[in-house]
Amino acid sequence: MELLQLKKFCHAARCGSFSETARAFGVPPSDISQTVRRLERELGTELFDRRANAVALNERGAAFAEAARQALTLLDSAAAAAADRVDAGQVHICVNANRRIVMDTVETFRRLYPDVTVRTEFFADPTAKEFHLIVSAEDARLREWHKEPLLSEQLAVAAGRETPWAALLGEGLAALSGAPFITVGEGSSLFALTQQLCREAGFDPRIAVQSDDPYYVRRCVALGLGAAVVPLTSWQGQFPPEVALQPLPYRRETYLYTAPERYLPLCARAFAELLRSACAQTL
Repeated sequence: MELLQLKKFCHAARCGSFSETARAFGVPPSDISQTVRRLERELGTELFDRRANAVALNERGAAFAEAARQALTLLDSAAAAAADRVDAGQVHICVNANRRIVMDTVETFRRLYPDVTVRTEFFADPTAKEFHLIVSAEDARLREWHKEPLLSEQLAVAAGRETPWAALLGEGLAALSGAPFITVGEGSSLFALTQQLCREAGFDPRIAVQSDDPYYVRRCVALGLGAAVVPLTSWQGQFPPEVALQPLPYRRETYLYTAPERYLPLCARAFAELLRSACAQTL
């Protein structure tokens, strides 16, 4: 049983297509078919049910695929650990919450580890790529990931003091049903919370302005373009005096997610530790 053979099998098991696996490995489809056939002969059992133009794992194949996937993960982790250094490599981070704190941590981290590359993606699908770290609110897509609490902060509703909505802030979100709302990107926790809290108050928010950059969300509020649901801790000190803030009886919980089986590089662990410290200092 060969390592490359297992990798080809696991890819085919995951995507359910010998042709797609062949394209991924740059070989003809017959190569994948022969590879799987050799593996089946070695194991003494068929792993796929074959139909006219499709293949699907059978029960034995599914069990073997899960065990093979775990074995390949362990081997990849062992290889990564053998050559790992805290001052080299890359940290790939999905940032769906607390962008400012994460980017401040990037600045601190780069001063300490200038040879480490830090890649950040904002409001992305956390399952679309192999991220080392994911900073997000509760996400059902990450149910199997390791999750640790990172920051708990009270929410507030913000509006320009000279707008007609400022006088309504103390009456709760329901009083703002006619106001335009300003939010960040749809993949962010604040967008989801804005939708959730307004609907709980009895209305669907009318989104007037949406920006992936929290700076422009705050600026649009200051310009009087609408109201916004905002976090009080991570955005503390970011609003000018002309913005009124009314605390809400809700909190945003932010978590740090890491893959449970995948090896976490030393540089990613160092970044995570700095991020924990930065979040603790904001409380």
